[in-house]
Amino acid sequence: MSRPPLEVADLIRAAGATFRQSSRKWFTWLHLKILTAIVCCRTSVLGGHVDECSHCGHRVISFNSCRNRHCPKCQANARDRWIEARRRELLPTRYVHVVFTLPSELAPLALQNKSEMYGLLFRSGAETLLAVASDPRHLGAEIGFFSVLHTWNQKLLHHPHVRCVVPAGGLSPDHAARAGSRTCRGRTGASGGGRRGDFGPLNLSDPRGLIGRSRSSSTRTALRSCSTR
Repeated sequence: MSRPPLEVADLIRAAGATFRQSSRKWFTWLHLKILTAIVCCRTSVLGGHVDECSHCGHRVISFNSCRNRHCPKCQANARDRWIEARRRELLPTRYVHVVFTLPSELAPLALQNKSEMYGLLFRSGAETLLAVASDPRHLGAEIGFFSVLHTWNQKLLHHPHVRCVVPAGGLSPDHAARAGSRTCRGRTGASGGGRRGDFGPLNLSDPRGLIGRSRSSSTRTALRSCSTR
């Protein structure tokens, strides 16, 4: 895979000082630590090591990684392992993609209350899916799903939302049979600002499509899973 022309570290080098100055009201030492780690990752600042081929003796100097969990370079391998683990969990059925968005009026609160606000977003989304799916007027079944937190939008603006991958079916209340899917209609945003329409089928043959937008972000990607019992 070819190296992208720009990386997150390049953006921080170009606009980091201005960003810190304009964000002094909420910017903390932890944010500074993260940005510094991303900028220094795999540069001479962190030192390096020599890799040598045991057969031909060819040597390559590699700079050390920062190993910060927010760094997109360091988390590439962890992302690939996560994708493979989710791939092994896939069921032979159709999936749907549901998004719950934190209302714009509440989004600023998440900047300084991340654990509380993101926890509420996860729980409200999970409770909604379980309640709607268990309703006999809809599916009448127990479902399982997983959810991924995104805190940025495509323009890298603060936009907390949870993306849920839901099998289009579940277990009957007595667990004696499987309940098939029906046409799923609803709002695409938990804030009520979404549009109505069908949730189309989600092709998970390549799960990278779901989390690709977040792989270059330095935000915390959280996972919650809900399994049927």
